[in-house]
Amino acid sequence: MALNAAASAQGREGDILYVGIDMGTSQCSVVTSNDVRATVASVVGWPKDLISYRFLKKQVVIGQECLRNRMAVDMIWPLEHGVFRYRPTADEEPSSRSVRETQAVEHLVTCVLGLTECRDGQEIRAVIGAPARSTVEDRQILRDAFRGKVASAIVASEPFMVAYGLDMFNNALIIDIGAGSLDMCRMHGTIPSDDDQRTLLKAGSYIDSRFHMLLQEKVKDSPITIEMARRIKEEYAFVSSQKEVIYVDFQVQGKPKTYDVTEELREACESILPEMISSARELIVTYDPEFQNELRQNILLAGGGSQIRGLAEEVRSNLSEFGPCRVATVEDPVYAGAAGALKLAMDMPEVEWRQVGKIA
Repeated sequence: MALNAAASAQGREGDILYVGIDMGTSQCSVVTSNDVRATVASVVGWPKDLISYRFLKKQVVIGQECLRNRMAVDMIWPLEHGVFRYRPTADEEPSSRSVRETQAVEHLVTCVLGLTECRDGQEIRAVIGAPARSTVEDRQILRDAFRGKVASAIVASEPFMVAYGLDMFNNALIIDIGAGSLDMCRMHGTIPSDDDQRTLLKAGSYIDSRFHMLLQEKVKDSPITIEMARRIKEEYAFVSSQKEVIYVDFQVQGKPKTYDVTEELREACESILPEMISSARELIVTYDPEFQNELRQNILLAGGGSQIRGLAEEVRSNLSEFGPCRVATVEDPVYAGAAGALKLAMDMPEVEWRQVGKIA
């Protein structure tokens, strides 16, 4: 009898696929219970004309393929600050743009779930990341985007997912720097409240825009796109006072010309620091005084922005006025959030998944 019960339980588990999803402004990451780890750029595109369609041989392109062929497509980034930016209302007359926004959401979610390698008949239970202080409406829109595509879905704070995946349950401060938002969450042995979390909108995309503007002012004789600025930032981004020179070639009147972009890149990267440090200070000084020292020793930078050189030391230096600080950087900035979401999904008791209910 016991063997039959165990076999039955194992069969039920095999019919369920647990999925952790980090829906980011610039990229979406997926980690699953069947050992899939995959990412896709959070962009959807449509061929501009007949020539583009004949060239691409597709009605819709998604992710890196869209970016590689961006001159031939009309692109939409459907996520803004980590949540879907188009919010239809019941009495709204749909415009062509709003229809495309809705379609972009549909295509991106379908693509993300396609990465999971889910078998026919498997039930998908997903935990999905959202900015720390996203509204109830934001979270519901995110959850509704998966309606009919997964059996059950829970939306959780992105920095909380990072903390959960790394067992940082107590006296820890997570600073998750994404493209659309910079999210903070302090952990104190229980589920964090709104008072324990912050969401700032000056993050990776803000750095890109700032750097792009500064480059345009400096390199006046060459057309510079936001994508070019982003690529340079991703390769060289840094914050520090150390002597370092960054040279980049731009095409000026068809010929390569070398420019020193050190100060422009430094200024752009450091533009997110004032609000970031201010919010981190607030979360530290409003913490229980008895445990503030432990909190300062357990600060973790996550997300793509955590890879900015010198950032951990800059944060440590700015927070040291309260006492010694230790600031570390997450080892896997691409999958840390999604991996934590998967761990949370698999740890949740069956009774809690039943309480969540199906959204199919």
